[in-house]
Amino acid sequence: MKTSGLTEKRMSNKRFCKTEQAIFIAYYTLKDYPTARKLAKRARISCATLYRHHSGVYAIPIDYEKYLLATYKKTIGGLLRKNTGIKTVFLRTLVFISSNRMIFIVLFKDGRSDAVKKMIEFLKGRVLEEWHLGGDIDKIYSVYQYEVLGVIEIWSKQRFTTKQLDSILSDILYLTNTARRNLLPLR
Repeated sequence: MKTSGLTEKRMSNKRFCKTEQAIFIAYYTLKDYPTARKLAKRARISCATLYRHHSGVYAIPIDYEKYLLATYKKTIGGLLRKNTGIKTVFLRTLVFISSNRMIFIVLFKDGRSDAVKKMIEFLKGRVLEEWHLGGDIDKIYSVYQYEVLGVIEIWSKQRFTTKQLDSILSDILYLTNTARRNLLPLR
């Protein structure tokens, strides 16, 4: 039976969350080569407790990425099933990113930008449906995806406000929508 990893049930336990927060802060602030012993000492827990939470030190960002994506898909999936407009879904995505800012910073620091790519990919169907696009527009959506990823990565490093992030990402959404109109042949 697997006992490590982050799940919604485990994260709803206050004791588990308190220990997980200590692990997260220790991982985030550890400057040199992370080992289980150093991380456990810094978090003031035993190595056994660390391994009950994560299968290893290098599994920590992977576990956070999986947990973030599962939580995001559950949250946004409900909005998509209700046929909510893409702008509302997009703004809810920004709220999700803002509320999990520190985790995204750790993921970017660890070179794991795939979480944001997967989040944007999850929205692709709704974006294409709302924009009423025909034909092959994967290249345009890919550009959109990388633009959004770049802005969020800079936001995680530069610390500009959520309002500025919202404004920039709204501009990207608008420009991508406009660009695809200009690329489609006239009828």
